[in-house]
Amino acid sequence: MKELLKEALIYKARYYIAVFFLLAGIVAIIAAIMNAIVDDNSGGSGPGGSGPLLCTPGELNMEYINNKFADLGVFTGKQNVFIESATTSGIDPVLLMSIAMHETTYGKSPAVVNKNNPGGLMRADGRGLMTFASLDEGIQFMAANLQRLYISQGLVTIEQIGNKYAPVGAKNDPNNLNTHWIPTVTRIVNSFGGLSANCDQIASGDYAYPTAPPLIVTSSYGMRTHPVTGKPSTMHQGTDLACSIGDPIYAVDSGTIAVAVKSGGGNYGHHIIINHGNRFTLYGHLTAVSVRLNQNVIKGEQIGTCGKTGRVTGPHLHFEIQTGDIYGTREDPWPFLQNIGSRKEESDLHSEADESTGREDEYK
Repeated sequence: MKELLKEALIYKARYYIAVFFLLAGIVAIIAAIMNAIVDDNSGGSGPGGSGPLLCTPGELNMEYINNKFADLGVFTGKQNVFIESATTSGIDPVLLMSIAMHETTYGKSPAVVNKNNPGGLMRADGRGLMTFASLDEGIQFMAANLQRLYISQGLVTIEQIGNKYAPVGAKNDPNNLNTHWIPTVTRIVNSFGGLSANCDQIASGDYAYPTAPPLIVTSSYGMRTHPVTGKPSTMHQGTDLACSIGDPIYAVDSGTIAVAVKSGGGNYGHHIIINHGNRFTLYGHLTAVSVRLNQNVIKGEQIGTCGKTGRVTGPHLHFEIQTGDIYGTREDPWPFLQNIGSRKEESDLHSEADESTGREDEYK
């Protein structure tokens, strides 16, 4: 009797184990499918894609523009109003269109439907959104305002405008949605066929700031006494830049995410490596990693936040230039960084050093 009971229990245990693994497999398959659907960002760099920003000086891709404006909520058929308003104000029509699409969810937000307000334009007294007599009037005002507060001040690229228009960490953005402004507007611009002005300002080659300027170097590339262990003649294979926990970290150039470590990461802690084609850049000790493997990013796009993960004694960004392969040959990053007008202030504060070897305006 005992043997029969024992065999029955073993049989039942095997049954439950088999059911468990079957369910686990089903859940894994569903998760993989959902991830492929929700997390797909393989738009590429062609028109309509999510890759590097497209720009053709002096040319509007009317085929793409007309196709988009065939079904854009209250903006349907309004492409010529955008073009005429932008031309009058001396700004890129595609830039004006794209910001309006982003701010109104493609012409469907209550602000544009009920108030003819295409850009989240606020009253001068701060008492809510502006209301316009017609949509055309709202578009014209938005164009003039974009020229007055941004373009005329030398803020002409999506990155420059976004950092003022939708600053990361703003008090009126508790959910940190502003981090998506630059990449989303870039994708919308590409869907219109690309920008038609200031192309020389966005060309890849000149580096963007990895942290908010001015850059302050707290530990340079090269031999040093290790700040944690005290060991002399230790090779520091990157440059440490001062920042505070939660400060935005930006891609210095356009490229593809080759490494995105969101937990662990050894000495580097949470870190990112971007493949720029001819070299790699590494961003270490991050608090948050907001990109994923194989994602295309553009120069100046936020990719994470400053932190102190890994083996460090305080928050900062560890920045590396690598060649050959990921974690390959390291080069001194300073010749690259100083080309974007940085100032080098060597600091002996060990709280900013690490053991990585192997920073609401009227328009919105």
